[in-house]
Amino acid sequence: MRWSKTLNIGKEFSDHPIGRYRSDGEASGEVFRDDFLIPRLISLEEGEGLTVVLDDGVDGYGSSFLVEAFGGVVKKGIMKNRELLDRLRFSYKNSDFSFFEERIRKYIEDAAFGSERGNN
Repeated sequence: MRWSKTLNIGKEFSDHPIGRYRSDGEASGEVFRDDFLIPRLISLEEGEGLTVVLDDGVDGYGSSFLVEAFGGVVKKGIMKNRELLDRLRFSYKNSDFSFFEERIRKYIEDAAFGSERGNN
């Protein structure tokens, strides 16, 4: 895998990501997923992966943000669980952020296509 593309959440998106849905504000998981993450993912070429920087200017993440931002990629049918996990890697200097990486991986693994709000 070539890791030539990077998405720095704190620098490119928000230093205070919070909430699940667009109605929760401009820094929600839905905004991040639809306007930042998915465009990067669909621009990847064969054999290319995306590095997501978790800790540069961000203090932490709520579960609602992470579920919607990352699990939502699977729920919307953009990528299957395994493909998404294989094409993402996470970068952080603060070892406390390993917790958020573990949560993201779990949310992606548990996500099911078509299970977004309104389709349950």
